[in-house]
Amino acid sequence: ASWTDRNVFGNGENLTLSASADEIGGLDAQYPGYDLSATYTIPQWLRRDQTLAFNVTALQQYLYTYTQTALYGTATLTRQITPALSVNIGTGLEQELITQNNTSNLYTLFSTPVGAKYDVTNNLLEPTKGYRLSGQITPTVSIGGYDGHAFFVIGQITGSTYIDLSGDGRTVLALRGFIGDTVGATELQVPADQRFYGGGSNTIRGYRYQWASPQFPDQLPAGGLAMDTATVELRQRIGANWGGVVFYDVGQVSERPAPFTGETFPGVGVGARYFTSIGPVRLDVAVPLVNVPGDFPFEVYIGLGEAF
Repeated sequence: ASWTDRNVFGNGENLTLSASADEIGGLDAQYPGYDLSATYTIPQWLRRDQTLAFNVTALQQYLYTYTQTALYGTATLTRQITPALSVNIGTGLEQELITQNNTSNLYTLFSTPVGAKYDVTNNLLEPTKGYRLSGQITPTVSIGGYDGHAFFVIGQITGSTYIDLSGDGRTVLALRGFIGDTVGATELQVPADQRFYGGGSNTIRGYRYQWASPQFPDQLPAGGLAMDTATVELRQRIGANWGGVVFYDVGQVSERPAPFTGETFPGVGVGARYFTSIGPVRLDVAVPLVNVPGDFPFEVYIGLGEAF
């Protein structure tokens, strides 16, 4: 449920209050959690091409990977340099209780994310040509947890490109890549929710959410300090409103701060699309090509818009 005021003080200020109960009926969590948030956005702050946004969120989730109860606040300044390029800088403060592998730790996190996005695709939900690039660096100070304090930097780069093979947007080859790395701290010094996990619709389809990762002796995912993934997807329109896809996802998650190391997890799948005026409705079915203890034989994904 959400409530939005799109003109709080008469200058286009946007306030959104939302509340949700998460993972009801899903397979990623042991129990339902909650997500309560308030976001206030000021457009044209100090200059026409600049936006200032504040967010406060209370979150609780009972994932099989870890349990998290958190309260955090962020402030983010975004500037639109060109129609295609935007940059942002922010600051965040978070208090969280994490339980993983039968151990609970209380953390206080201070972060200052800096990022940029470049997008020259022709459609937000259904791109058929162009490419997108985004990157973010997040220096973080952690107080509490494994040994009392830690400083680490998380870097992430994501890119995707879309090749119109037919010339009319009906046959498209879509490619996606991701590289992430964490430096400055050991795996146990980095809170569980800040680590990298493979598996799920946003990383490696076919594997259970977060399951394509290094595991503890009890076969539950531990996460890692580095990750790399890649996707090749062929999209074909069929008639006026239908379409189909075939895809191959692959990735690695490493306990060390070294991308392109660790076990390789490939997955393959097929999907159907029904195209509406607000974007395609997506149904994908994928299977893992590597047996992971505790994983399922296949995964089903439903969403609005293409997978990437």
